[in-house]
Amino acid sequence: MKCFATLSCVLAAAMSLSYALAERVVYDWNLEYKNVNPDGLHERRVISINDQWPPAPVKLNINDTLVIHVHNRLNEPTVIHAHGINQNNRTNIYDGAGMVTQCPIPPNYDFTYEFPVTQAGTFWIHSHFKVQYMDGLRVPLIVYDPNEPFEYDQDEIVTVSDWYHEDSYTNLEQYMNEDNLDGVEPIPQSGLINDHVNATFHFKPGKTYRLRIINVSGIATFGVSIDNHDMQVIEVDGVRTQAKHVRSVYLAAGQRVSVLVKTKNTADKNYRLHADMAPVMFDYIPDDLQMNIEAPIYYDEAKSFAPRDDPSLKKGEYDDAFTPPLIEAPALKVDRQINFTIDFVENTDGLNHGVINGIPYLTPLVPSLHTLLSIGEYANNSAVYGPQSITHMFKLNEVIELVINNLDDGPHPFHLHGHAFQVIARGSGIYSNQSIDVPSNPTYRDTIGVPSEGFVVIRFRADNPGVWFFHCHVDWHLPAGLAATFITAPELAQETMTLPQEWINMCIAAGQPGTGNAAGKEGLDLDGAPDGVRPIQSTLMMSALIATLVGMSTVIWHVWVDPGADEDDDEDDEQIKMDKKPLLQDQQD
Repeated sequence: MKCFATLSCVLAAAMSLSYALAERVVYDWNLEYKNVNPDGLHERRVISINDQWPPAPVKLNINDTLVIHVHNRLNEPTVIHAHGINQNNRTNIYDGAGMVTQCPIPPNYDFTYEFPVTQAGTFWIHSHFKVQYMDGLRVPLIVYDPNEPFEYDQDEIVTVSDWYHEDSYTNLEQYMNEDNLDGVEPIPQSGLINDHVNATFHFKPGKTYRLRIINVSGIATFGVSIDNHDMQVIEVDGVRTQAKHVRSVYLAAGQRVSVLVKTKNTADKNYRLHADMAPVMFDYIPDDLQMNIEAPIYYDEAKSFAPRDDPSLKKGEYDDAFTPPLIEAPALKVDRQINFTIDFVENTDGLNHGVINGIPYLTPLVPSLHTLLSIGEYANNSAVYGPQSITHMFKLNEVIELVINNLDDGPHPFHLHGHAFQVIARGSGIYSNQSIDVPSNPTYRDTIGVPSEGFVVIRFRADNPGVWFFHCHVDWHLPAGLAATFITAPELAQETMTLPQEWINMCIAAGQPGTGNAAGKEGLDLDGAPDGVRPIQSTLMMSALIATLVGMSTVIWHVWVDPGADEDDDEDDEQIKMDKKPLLQDQQD
C-alpha cells in the first residue's frame, strides 16, 4: 500500500511499531492486612499489596497487556477495577465492578485479570467492593505513549486523598443507619499527599515536570497548586487536552489531571505544593481537621522557603467541565435522551438512600454481566437484571444524551465505566431542554461533578458492547444506591464474549448463584431478587421542588466546586454568583 499523506504514514508507522513492541506486563499481588500510621495521628489496619503500603504504582506502555494475579489473603471479599480503562477489546468481564461484571473474589481465593491497555494517560486501580478502597486498596496506573505530543523532562505522580481512622465497614455501618436519616457522610480525620502527611518532592532548575494528579479520595474534592509556579493542563481523565495555563486545579473523587510545571532557573528558594480539601463536600468541619495539606518542593534543602501565595492568585482559571480535547471533535448528534433526577431521601427500609428517578440501586444476586451471558434470549429484557438495578439498554453506536438533575444539596461526581463522555452543559436549577450553547469542541472525560441543586448534560456513543456501571464516585454513595446499569448491544456481547466456568465457580465459592437472572433463576422468574426499597417522601413535594428549580434554572460554564474560585463577580453575573455561593463559601483561607 502506498502512503500519499505523509502525516498519516508517520502515524500509521508509529502505531504499527507500538503494537510490535507491546509486552505482557505481569504483577503478582498478595493482598494482606498491615498496620500503618500515614497521618502521624492514629495507627490503623489497611489492605497492603505484597506487604507494602502505599503500594507501588502500576506502569506500562500503550498496547501492552496488563496481567494482575490477585491472591486474596484477606478475611473479606475483594475485586479490583482499572478506573478509566474502557475495556473495549471484548474485555468487559475484566472491568472489575463487584456484582456488575463479576462476583467478588472470596477470601483465600486466587484470581487473574488480563486485558490489553489501548489508552495512554493517568488512571488508577481500586477496589470496587462496597467502600473497601478507602481501606487503602488503591494504586496509580500510568500508561505511557512513546509518541507523547507534549515535551517534559520528568514524570511525577501526585495522589491526594482523604483519610479515616476507622475502617470503612465501621464507618459504613454508622452512615447507613436508621439514626442517620439526614445522610451525613463520615468526615475524614486527615488529608494526605501520596498517602502520607510528610510527602516531599525535589525539583531541578530549568526543567519541565509532568505532575500526574489523581484524587483517590472517598469523598473529598481537592484544590492543588504550587506557590509561585504556573501550571499547564494537558490531560484530564486520560484524555489529552489543549494546553491551558492555570494557577491551580481541582479534582473531585475519581478525577485525574496532568499538568506541566516549568521550574525556576535557580535553586535560591524552596516552595510548597498545596492540596486543599473543599468544605462543600462535608456536612460539617471538625475543629481538628486540617483542611490545607502541604508538601515541600525542594530545589536545595539548605535554602529557605518562598512565601506562600496569596489565595486570590489561585482563583477560578480551571474548569473541569471546560477543558477542550487536543484532538478536536464536534458534539455528538443525539439519538436518544435519558433523564436522571437524583436525590437523597428516606426510604421504606428506614435508611437514607440515594435515588435515581425515585429508585435506589440494589445489588442483584447475580452479576449483571453474568446474567447477560447466561440468560439467552431474555438478555434484551431489562427486567432480568433486577427491579432495582436501574437498567438502561442501548443499541450499538447509539448516541445517548444523559441529563442529570440533582435535587440534593450536595455535589456528586459521576463516573461512567467503559466510556469517556462529552460534557455539553452544566448549570444551576433543573435542565428541561432549555436553549444552551453547545460547545464546538466539548470536554471528554469519564468523571464529572454535578453541582448541588444543579444539572449536567453529557453525551456518549454506546460503542462498547456489554454491561457498564454509572455511579457517584463519592464512595459512601454507592452502597447508598446512587448508581445505574447501562447495557449496550446485549446480543452482540453474547456473540463476542463468553462466561468462563471459573467465574461461575468463584460465585459458587462465595455462596452466590453465578448464572441466571438477578434472582439466580431462569427467564422472568424474579422471585427473590432484591426489591421493595422505595422513598417514603411525597412525590407531590418532589414535583413542587422540581417546578421551583426549573423556574430558577441557569446554564453556567463555570467551576462547580473550585476551592479557589472568585466570588467577586460583576453585577451582570449576579445569578451565577448566587448559584455557586453555596458550593464555594469558606473554601479558601
